[in-house]
Amino acid sequence: MLTRENAIEYVSFVVDDAGSGREIYSDRYAIVREKDKNSDGLNYEYPSVLVGWQCGFEPLFVAVHSYLDVELDDDEVVEMATDYLNERKWFVNENETPEPDYIIR
Repeated sequence: MLTRENAIEYVSFVVDDAGSGREIYSDRYAIVREKDKNSDGLNYEYPSVLVGWQCGFEPLFVAVHSYLDVELDDDEVVEMATDYLNERKWFVNENETPEPDYIIR
């Protein structure tokens, strides 16, 4: 079973509900948010949700969180992660986007 701690190393992208999607660590806010201590020096009530797809031997994860630090439900995080990966043309067929294999809170 993949734990949150193990999954973090496979996060490639960050998406928030303000419509901002980018590569992990591309700016000081493109991080996997945790409830307490974060590399941007801020504290958050709601950590990023890790949405992942198994790609052969290794998974790919998108960290999804709220710009305003509110709780997002599973449907919202899956939609945001999927839309972002579709924009990047990551899926082979965007008309048949696979459901994620992981949703880790």
